[in-house]
Amino acid sequence: MEKVPGSYARYRIRRVGLGSLSKLGCVLGAVIYLLPSLLVGSGGLLAVRGVRRLLESWQQVELRLLGQPIPIDVVSLLHLEGVLRQVQLLDGLSVLLLIAFVAAGCGIGGLLFLIVGDLAGWVYNLVAAFSGGLEVELGEVRGDRLRPP
Repeated sequence: MEKVPGSYARYRIRRVGLGSLSKLGCVLGAVIYLLPSLLVGSGGLLAVRGVRRLLESWQQVELRLLGQPIPIDVVSLLHLEGVLRQVQLLDGLSVLLLIAFVAAGCGIGGLLFLIVGDLAGWVYNLVAAFSGGLEVELGEVRGDRLRPP
């Protein structure tokens, strides 16, 4: 097809490649889910750190009875030693857990967008087989303006 200055060309999209939709959906989903998974993961780690500090502060509670200090270990009293150990372990691995959570969030987001994109592409290809597809009109761009016909 010869290019004529200022002319428009009409094309019909009869089929969408599912492979390219899969790649685009996966990358787009991972990028979109990056910030939310980073925020949720950071919030979770801050919560773990807060629970750790709270439980550790309960180990040295002092109750005064008639002016006499009575030390009480609330963690032992409530049998929370195992919980405290787990929270301390999680807080110690916070950077690795954040990286794992963000990677899992991006992976899930990419997978969701891949599935939705492929489903939309499959439906489009099915409909386009009967309707002939989407028709677009393309014009040559010069600078920031479209040339008139």
